[in-house]
Amino acid sequence: MPERCGRGASQAIHTRIIEIEYVLPKGCLVLKKNDPQFPSSGKSVDQVRNDLNRILERDLTFGSGCILGSMCSKPDSFGARIFSEQLEKNIGDPGLHPALAELEYNTIRTIGDLLHHRDCVGAVVSGGTEANLLALWTAKNRAGKSRREVVLPATAHFSFDKAASLMDIDLVKIPVDRENRVCIDQYRQAVCPRTMALVGIAGTTGLGAVDPLSSISELAMKHELYLHIDAAFGGFVLPFLESAGYPCDQSDFDFQLPGVDSITIDPHKMGRAPIPAGCIIYRSDAIAGHSTTDVTYLAGGYTRQRTIIGTRSGASVAAVWSLIQSLGIEGYTDIVKRCMYMTHWLKDRIAEIEGIETVIEPVINVLGIKPTGMTPERLAEKLRNRGYALSLFPGFLRITLMPHLSIVNLSRFLHVLEEEAAK
Repeated sequence: MPERCGRGASQAIHTRIIEIEYVLPKGCLVLKKNDPQFPSSGKSVDQVRNDLNRILERDLTFGSGCILGSMCSKPDSFGARIFSEQLEKNIGDPGLHPALAELEYNTIRTIGDLLHHRDCVGAVVSGGTEANLLALWTAKNRAGKSRREVVLPATAHFSFDKAASLMDIDLVKIPVDRENRVCIDQYRQAVCPRTMALVGIAGTTGLGAVDPLSSISELAMKHELYLHIDAAFGGFVLPFLESAGYPCDQSDFDFQLPGVDSITIDPHKMGRAPIPAGCIIYRSDAIAGHSTTDVTYLAGGYTRQRTIIGTRSGASVAAVWSLIQSLGIEGYTDIVKRCMYMTHWLKDRIAEIEGIETVIEPVINVLGIKPTGMTPERLAEKLRNRGYALSLFPGFLRITLMPHLSIVNLSRFLHVLEEEAAK
């Protein structure tokens, strides 16, 4: 690791991040090894469909109500239908689909309006990982060769580790407090002449916490640093919390903060869109231009791409636009209201179960729980053996209260949880 500068920097850079490897219980992840061959002749579509259903029957489904840890959900049926109708379109070749390209432009600006800055640019990408990679790529190209460090919370998504490896940059991971928010004093101390970018999170992967982003924005402006906000999950929750009846004093996360240069937001999470559908949103074309690639051979002639992958699903663009138009503020508010109701309902019921505790007061529709009489790994294994899939983190389990769930589903889960906690 390169030599650092500034008092307190060594404390930040040597912070130990706990890493665990979780192996699914026996029987949950079984890869059947065989020797597949390319078929010499085709089968009937009915036979292929039956074979496929048989092969995939071990997979969990959102409709079962047993997937409790995923930040994705069963997509809205209207969005799924639109997606299926536009499968042939490649938004990576806009000359073939100029109307679709215009639709993407308008979709990004519409989401920008939600994020308090309509005059933005960006792209519908494969997901939060690609969006975060793009943000750091942009920051790296803008900063110059002498700056190669990114200051970010220890709770940052693993996509930033991918970015660091791909781009040969260093991550300075800052510890978080008891509320899962980055310790802002240590964050400030970590900034030095090698810093190229700052990252804040609006809805952490583990517990849904929101970092002190106003303070980070001020820090970015003071030092003229690139600031990226990862709101992959929180981006379609935080704007609707107050109108849903769950006001949050941490809801300022977007372009209202003057230091913010880019935002990751995933419509295929709480936006209810089919996978894949993430978004990278830049404050301006000047910022986005630092990671733009010129392409000359496509159907429309010269074009500029702001994405990592070239061929992109036009179906994703059409689905995201259609869902935003069909749901609007009122529709998304209703979705968030229902998910937040389930979150607090579940939290209150878990408080009545001996041997299970919640980790923090939920900020959005993410709930962390931990057992007191066994390890989280053991509880995760026991629940998986009962058919329930939760997400395992160091020290706790995550439950994400998504639209595919219901109080009926959660009541069944609580019965199982109480039984397993008592064993």
